[in-house]
Amino acid sequence: MVRADERLGQLLALAAERRWSPLARELCDLLLYWPPGWPGAMHAPIAALFETALREADDDTQTVLAGRLAGHSEIPLKLMNAVYLAAPAPLRREILMRNELEGPEPAPFVLSRPALLTAARNRQGDFTGALARLGGFSRRTATAVLNDATGEALAVVCRGGDLDRAGFSAVALLRAPESVPLAVYDSVAPKAAALITADWRRSNATVSPETIAAAE
Repeated sequence: MVRADERLGQLLALAAERRWSPLARELCDLLLYWPPGWPGAMHAPIAALFETALREADDDTQTVLAGRLAGHSEIPLKLMNAVYLAAPAPLRREILMRNELEGPEPAPFVLSRPALLTAARNRQGDFTGALARLGGFSRRTATAVLNDATGEALAVVCRGGDLDRAGFSAVALLRAPESVPLAVYDSVAPKAAALITADWRRSNATVSPETIAAAE
């Protein structure tokens, strides 16, 4: 069995090279199957590094790891929220339910209805960029939200930003994929949506190698 310090060195090398996808896969294995004898103090910084690697990993890796994390209630909610957009429908519902039942009360956040609708109506403008800016999350996240054929991700953004059903419907009709069921808005609980979008807005600060090495 590879010693903790040797494995740690391998992980830190991947982080230094910003090889996020292979690093995310390695860290997922560690968190799901923590090696016997590894220091418990390493768990938190490893999980923090996994969050960064997971958010930076390519789409295929996110999809694969989302499936692997399904059913693992011990995985922190912030990690599950990070894979929500890459998750299949059953896992999305699991993530929403966990946020609703386990999550703390979210801080209020209001998505500007006038600004969002103005941007949605402007067919010549960059609506993806506008959604990212107004929502406070990355362009990659905004792109995934708008490409979601179910409309649930857009409902999460609107519910999380305290946008009413009429506002969601207007944005969905103008910018969502065709045939998005407008009733999906009613299936998303406001608290869960607020917690997920709050995690999307959080800074994706990387964890320094020194932080992880100090926990060894």
